[in-house]
Amino acid sequence: MPVALHRPTAPLSDTAPVGDEGGVRDEGGVRREGFDLPAHASAVAQAREKVCGQLRHWGLPEDLGDMAQLVISEFFTNAVLHTDSGRVRCHLQVCQERLRIEVRDEGGGHVAPREAAAEDVNGRGLQLVSAVAEKWGVLGGGPHLGRVVWAELSLFAL
Repeated sequence: MPVALHRPTAPLSDTAPVGDEGGVRDEGGVRREGFDLPAHASAVAQAREKVCGQLRHWGLPEDLGDMAQLVISEFFTNAVLHTDSGRVRCHLQVCQERLRIEVRDEGGGHVAPREAAAEDVNGRGLQLVSAVAEKWGVLGGGPHLGRVVWAELSLFAL
């Protein structure tokens, strides 16, 4: 599946009324949750746990949680390894038939999959994201603005 670099709506808001489903819920039934972690290697496992726990809390399928953990692992790992970020922030949003995952770091520059050689240990993460996501892309990337890497997963194409 080719990489879909789209310019979607603006990044998810940090503010909305808290609903009874856990996380943040707005009037249209959209569920949102967010968290931030220090930009350390140990944060990758913490991010996976938080995402999986939130999706379980929302009653979403386990297979979706597995795909979301893959996406969050890749995005957080890239933020930790390839930027000088102090903190990395994650937003989750469930709306209609999609789970949107956004990871905001303090980095800038281009994000794209690379072609890994057969003997390479690393370099396939964004290819995997491209394979499981309906679409994904990057917003921002200015030197002092930070960057948002996002992916949308279908709730029902499992």
